[in-house]
Amino acid sequence: MKLPGVESAEVSLDKASADIRLKEGNRITLPQLRELLKKNGYPTRDAEVEARGRLVDANGKLVFDLLNGATMAVQSTSDAAPLHAGSEIVTVSGVSRAAGKTAETLNVKSVSQKAGMTALFVLQTRILSFPASKL
Repeated sequence: MKLPGVESAEVSLDKASADIRLKEGNRITLPQLRELLKKNGYPTRDAEVEARGRLVDANGKLVFDLLNGATMAVQSTSDAAPLHAGSEIVTVSGVSRAAGKTAETLNVKSVSQKAGMTALFVLQTRILSFPASKL
């Protein structure tokens, strides 16, 4: 189960999860990862995500531009600071939930700015849950 752009993948049977690290500049989307996992018999769940990109206004709605051709609808958690569109590249941490087969909604927990960051890099994605029959 190989996918170009994946740097590493670590599976934990104890946690029933997979940590998937993507290479900088990858073109992979979470819906693609979910589809690949489902095709191999593994259902997915919400994903813990840390990624770089831009918060942008898309027709009056805030979205996260992953700088790889993909965007995610954005929702702020109640304890997060107010979110605003801007031109700077930021690192966003949060939980992504599938919104249909080709879209994701990102519930943002935090946003930070780090100098020198110019491209997408998902640091942690835990989207795999193992059915009991696979353990």
